[in-house]
Amino acid sequence: MKKIILALMVVVPLTLVSQENKKIFTSDIDNFWKAYDRIQTTKEYAEKINIINELYIDKGTKGLKAFMKARNYTDTLWVSLIEKLPKYWNSVRPNTLKIREKEQEMKLAIDRFKELYPELKNAEMYFTIGGLRSGGTTKGNMVLIGAEIATADTSVDVSEFTNDWLPKVFAKQSNDNIVSLNIHEYVHTQQKNGTKNVLGACIREGSCDFISELTVEKTLNSQYLIYGREHLKEVKEQFRLDLFSSRYKNWLYNGGQLGEKSDLGYFIGYEICHSYYKNAKNKSTAIKDIINLDYSNEEEVLTFLINSKFYSVKELKDAVRNSKK
Repeated sequence: MKKIILALMVVVPLTLVSQENKKIFTSDIDNFWKAYDRIQTTKEYAEKINIINELYIDKGTKGLKAFMKARNYTDTLWVSLIEKLPKYWNSVRPNTLKIREKEQEMKLAIDRFKELYPELKNAEMYFTIGGLRSGGTTKGNMVLIGAEIATADTSVDVSEFTNDWLPKVFAKQSNDNIVSLNIHEYVHTQQKNGTKNVLGACIREGSCDFISELTVEKTLNSQYLIYGREHLKEVKEQFRLDLFSSRYKNWLYNGGQLGEKSDLGYFIGYEICHSYYKNAKNKSTAIKDIINLDYSNEEEVLTFLINSKFYSVKELKDAVRNSKK
């Protein structure tokens, strides 16, 4: 009896520790494909709705529930997309199942992030199948990834899409995108919420790409970064005209409207943070400054921009003057 009790004392704590340390959740992906396969066995719409609820939504993680709320995902949306895009779903499926192969790499990236930013707070990563509205977002300490977008690349059949936004996004992605995207969203869980103008919003998003690049130690090559690098002078000047405005849609979350010129605010924010880091004497302090910036404080954000030396003093004075007209 003493041996049994001793064994339980050893096993139970280890079990609890392994559960508490679990940070990466992929069960939603498995559940989605089970629902997907079952849906193929019926032509009855009502039955398809029942299946997506029973096998996917009802069994979903808290991350899936949060993603549904954040992006207004519903059972009818998933069924509609499954019916309309069979070639796409069948071709992206193998990519989504490869996420497990990246788990160790993601854990190592988080360890690297912790080295760069010792104050890093824990977060949980949920890999789901979304409704083609977001590759990733956050809720509290949860990183929410839409694997149907995040893992798509040139191998995916996009012939059923009616606009070219996502196909162009997929064309610039690779399987390596998962780790950097995960770190991008992880950075968001460390940041302060809220912005007051385009400048703050773009630095907030771009900083995540910059910190992600430092963490994975590879140059990021998303569509907006590639376009921005090729048109830096033009994009930089256009952004200067909107610095203190609230015209967010000119720069962020506009993929469905602007095509290859979409989401250039991410690029500009990345470049500002890169410039700030490059000009900082203490790189560790610079990383803290970037992550801890109060994006809702216009004065603090402007000071950050000035110290980045991304724009000249004259360019900034002109921008401030024009914003008051």
